Amino acid sequence: MPRTLEQQLEKSLQQNELMATSIIKLTQQLKQVNEELTLQREQNQYLLKQLFGRKKESLSSENIHLNQTDLFEDDPSFNCPEQTGTQSDEEINEVATIRRHKKKGHQKEKIAHLPVVEHLYREENCTCPQCASAMKEIGKEIIREEVVYVPARLENHRHVRYSYSCQNCQKTGDTFIIKAEVPKAPLNGSFASASLIAETIYQKFQQKVPTYRQESHWKWMNFEIKRTNISNWHKETADYYFEPLVQLMKKHLLKEDVLHADETTFKVLDSERTKDYVWLFSTGRYADKKIHIYQHGPSRSSEVPLAFLKGYQGYLHSDDFSAYSKLIDVTSVACFAHVRRKFYDALPTKEGEKKSTSRLAVEKCDAIFKKEKELAELSIEERHSKRDQFIKPKLDEFFEWLRTLNPMVKGKIGTAISYALKQETKVKTVLKDGRLVLTNNLAERGIKSLVMGRKNWLFAATTGGARSNASILSIQETAKANGLNPRSYFDYLLTHLPNQKNIPLEAYLPWAPKVQKDCR
Repeated sequence: MPRTLEQQLEKSLQQNELMATSIIKLTQQLKQVNEELTLQREQNQYLLKQLFGRKKESLSSENIHLNQTDLFEDDPSFNCPEQTGTQSDEEINEVATIRRHKKKGHQKEKIAHLPVVEHLYREENCTCPQCASAMKEIGKEIIREEVVYVPARLENHRHVRYSYSCQNCQKTGDTFIIKAEVPKAPLNGSFASASLIAETIYQKFQQKVPTYRQESHWKWMNFEIKRTNISNWHKETADYYFEPLVQLMKKHLLKEDVLHADETTFKVLDSERTKDYVWLFSTGRYADKKIHIYQHGPSRSSEVPLAFLKGYQGYLHSDDFSAYSKLIDVTSVACFAHVRRKFYDALPTKEGEKKSTSRLAVEKCDAIFKKEKELAELSIEERHSKRDQFIKPKLDEFFEWLRTLNPMVKGKIGTAISYALKQETKVKTVLKDGRLVLTNNLAERGIKSLVMGRKNWLFAATTGGARSNASILSIQETAKANGLNPRSYFDYLLTHLPNQKNIPLEAYLPWAPKVQKDCR
């Protein structure tokens, strides 16, 4: 009997051990499931925020849910007194008065530079209603001024050349004929003038109007132009005139000490790749010559920046994509806006969680950006000195604070912490030179011009077409960066480049004095 009790007790203990082991395993599985569920919820909330939330990456006001756009965001001074209970009637009246105030003469300043066409209204045979005598004009007044839109029109400009012969030489049997010199057209055998081609380029690359919509536009103007003709004009002018200019701009770009780079996808129908890439290389914010050069990759491999920046030695702002790390003799500068964005994406979506780690990180980043903005207009030397005084302590404090956090925590906050600590050295590179900046926004804004066009154009039919697009965008964005009207600049180039005689190509760059004078 005792033997049986011992066996039962031993069996019971074994069962207890098995149950304890099972409980531990189930607890671990439950913990894992809860972690996965938390990550899924976080991802869900992030996607909802991307779809329906605020696109502006600023911290929302205290009474607005992070996933919801504020109905009165453009007018934060508008608050309902019944809801807030913090504004007196005098304060509300004062706000209303400020909002209604208009700057005197502002409207006249806006239209002062426009040509004036006067419409005069006179009374004919004006006689006095009392004595029927003729009345004399004693004055006039301006009743209103209005801006009138004059629609564009097309004209057929016929170029007629005259020939001349020497009548005296004809008597001796010799005949000399001289023909008047005629300016060359941009494209031989085409009815397209420089202004017409420039307008189609402006419509596509600045206004983002694809060629098939331009086709219908010209048809409404009683002149049919096929979309294939427009595409051919762009490709041929890019090959003949714009690409040599882009290569010359590239030489100037590679002489700069500070550059920015970014890349994005672009679909090319005849490409073997699923996705092609267009790269952008730009001069720095404080460069004397503002240059943006787009290049059809076509891949995203390191071969593209290695080939483009061959021999370059200087600073390169980028998003720290791995392809840039292969560059030799190039000092990488990380984008602090990307660091901030990681924390912004990790912001909690529940109301009341205003002191979360992610929010605190975004606030610290904003404080650094605010101080940097105050230094933007200083000289290079002053900015370098002031950064050591004001920006360096804030950056040091920010990264020291991050090191006190756990980067192994799962979710977006852990990713943000790890990413920020990884970028610390490259972010702090900005302290080495006053010409450097905290972000790569300059290149990101430049690449956005292509992204906006891509939504409308959808694709390029050929690789040659993609290269032409890159050349034209390079000319356009560089012209805009140097204060030129892109339409006027394209017209200028297509008028003068076919007829240049012993004039160096340098004279047609966007910062050339004559170009600045004629194309603004």
